[in-house]
Amino acid sequence: MVATDLLRRTVQPSRPPADPAGSAATRRQRELRVSGSLLTALLVTLAGMHVILQGIVWWFELAMLCVVLLGVALLVRRLSESRILAPLAATVTLVAMLTLFFVPQSAFLGFIPTGKSLSEFGVLLNQAGISIAEQSLPADATTAISFLLCLGVGTIAVLADALANAARIPALAGVPLLILLAVPSAVTMDITDPVIFAFAALAYLSLLRADRPRQQAGLTVALSAVVVVGSLVVPALLPNVTPAVNTGGTGFSSGVNPVLALGNNLRRDAEHTVLDYTTDSGTAQYLRLVSLDNFTGSNWEPDTPAIRTGNRPQHMGNVPGLSTKVKTKKDTSYITVLGLTSPWLPLPYPTASVEGLEGDWYWDPIGLEVRSPNRTTQGESYTASSLQIIPTPAQLQTAGTTVPANFGQFLALPRDLPAVISATAQSVAGGAPSNYEKALLLQEFFRDGDFSYSESAPVKDGYDGTGMGVIAAFLKNKSGYCIHFASAMAVMARSLGIPSRVAVGFLPGSELPDKIDGRTAFTVTSHNLHAWPELYFEGIGWTRFEPTVSRGEVPSYADLASPGVPTPVNTPGAVVPGPTASVPAAPLRRFADEVQGQNGSSASTTSPTTGWLWLLVAAAAAGVLALVPAAVRTSSRRRRLRLLRGGRSTAVEAWREVLQTATDLGMRIPETATPRDAALLLREASQVNAGARALAAVGGRTPPDEDAGRGPIDRLRSAVERESYAPAGAIVRADLAADTTRIVADLRAVSSLPRRVRAVLIPPSMWTRIFPLSGREE
Repeated sequence: MVATDLLRRTVQPSRPPADPAGSAATRRQRELRVSGSLLTALLVTLAGMHVILQGIVWWFELAMLCVVLLGVALLVRRLSESRILAPLAATVTLVAMLTLFFVPQSAFLGFIPTGKSLSEFGVLLNQAGISIAEQSLPADATTAISFLLCLGVGTIAVLADALANAARIPALAGVPLLILLAVPSAVTMDITDPVIFAFAALAYLSLLRADRPRQQAGLTVALSAVVVVGSLVVPALLPNVTPAVNTGGTGFSSGVNPVLALGNNLRRDAEHTVLDYTTDSGTAQYLRLVSLDNFTGSNWEPDTPAIRTGNRPQHMGNVPGLSTKVKTKKDTSYITVLGLTSPWLPLPYPTASVEGLEGDWYWDPIGLEVRSPNRTTQGESYTASSLQIIPTPAQLQTAGTTVPANFGQFLALPRDLPAVISATAQSVAGGAPSNYEKALLLQEFFRDGDFSYSESAPVKDGYDGTGMGVIAAFLKNKSGYCIHFASAMAVMARSLGIPSRVAVGFLPGSELPDKIDGRTAFTVTSHNLHAWPELYFEGIGWTRFEPTVSRGEVPSYADLASPGVPTPVNTPGAVVPGPTASVPAAPLRRFADEVQGQNGSSASTTSPTTGWLWLLVAAAAAGVLALVPAAVRTSSRRRRLRLLRGGRSTAVEAWREVLQTATDLGMRIPETATPRDAALLLREASQVNAGARALAAVGGRTPPDEDAGRGPIDRLRSAVERESYAPAGAIVRADLAADTTRIVADLRAVSSLPRRVRAVLIPPSMWTRIFPLSGREE
């Protein structure tokens, strides 16, 4: 304030102000109003994403990011007249924060990105795309999605601030805000929150009014209407995009599971094509995505994938548990994925090899599923060689009740399993002499007519899912869809000592009227999503059963009407004890962590919601920001003196440096003081601080009413007065640099040590530029 307002009023009295809009104070007040209104608009607009994201933590993270970025930009504008410096500083801050919160391990000092950090940014973006594709709405803000949000919202905040403040066109700041506001509308018009639109319009109106409080009211209203109407209409005018079916996450991202996505996709009214395929045999195939091996009591989950980079799907391993005595038939499937975003590949079980895939895909030795750590199936076209396993009822019967010693994982049940589940299993099949007959009895229990298929009943009655409480409710209500039938049969089988798991994939689909390359073709849609139980029999391996009423095809070996299939008998009182294995305690880890462990990557999975890290960063940022004025003040002084020495600056700039130095050292000079008044006050302040010798030291060897041209401070003051009326381009004497340096040094010499330290670390002249206080002497 001293350096700007004083000079404009006293040094150039005959010249019009440089800024037609008003003084520097007016400009700063405008910037403060605009920045505050822009922040409000951003926070309101961010709230609109609550319809597509779960929880509220993500909003506070993004709000803090916007506060920091707009705060940095405002601070830099107060310290520098450059229009490009504030957006640049905000951009650097954004990159530093993204690095610190998401990939600190690979960064220099934890927040300066390296080449490896940038590569890990790419990994996070890829993971975000997969996570978005996998999840149903509202989605969980996983680490990768949080990174994408921070990157996108941070970029929008920097761009909007640049338009509103650097370019001084607040109306155009509505464009990036419009992009943010339209995100839910672009996903689906059905979930848009109209209340947010109304508040966003008010916030945008406030932003425009903040720029010109008394002007352009009509334009303000018109532009607000354009923003709101555009947000509602533009998404509707865009071409419709057929949504890809998602099969959920892996269970390794917070709260995401393929079972939940399966139910959501089945309940969609619109049916969409997922894939087309042909087979050499001309027969349709169940296409399996993943097996859910772990039953935790609350849900079924996939096993933790052990990624081995050598497990390329071109050569897959042996079929677990399959004996050479069992009849098999080779077949080849040609699959083209059209609308499926899943990390798992739809394949017949068991598959021996897969050719034609793009990117990184690996097979798992336990489930023989094929999965990618960084891609989805969308757009893949590949050839799968598989086996059709054709066991006879006699072979299944011969398997008896034998269970491999290391199969505790597939028998594990919670200790607090509801009694109704095990009691029902025992009453239905507990007395059968073999696991095969037990399986037949369990399957027939669900298909005998008492149970009905319904995708809505579990949701309506509050028992959707796969947990043990859900299974108990399903057995009571006798209505559900495939996941309920599959989960119930698998858990009941475990209670009878039969290893089991749940498979998620697709029914064979429908035959197409036209052949492809001479082969019978089939199409699979979103309504063909399915889940079924797989039970293990020694010598045959994992075997599919079909308990779901009115869905799927019962295999010939499990069809009581097929020749050779025995009529199972449940002998009363012949109860087989249940397994004693307990639920594995090791928690599932993120799939990305497994990949990093195998490939040596160290991409961070640091959660941005870690409270202590946010607090630490906030404290560190506050400390760094507090020192920014000191750095800017020192740089400004050096630049002025350098220009003065080269004769490329003015006496006014030299005088500004003297006044700012005096302010930094605690010498009060009113804003209304003329250069002569200021020179006199500097002498008086020096006398108070150091007495008569100090007066001589700062050039006051003669009384103020005598010739004032002999001392440095009077020579500089005289030059300022002459320069105010001199023609443009007048030559500045080079000795003004020496006078300025001498005055600054003398003022510091007569000041106490605390004042000198404060002048360096917390220069008041800088802080008064940031927080101008009208009517107060500096």
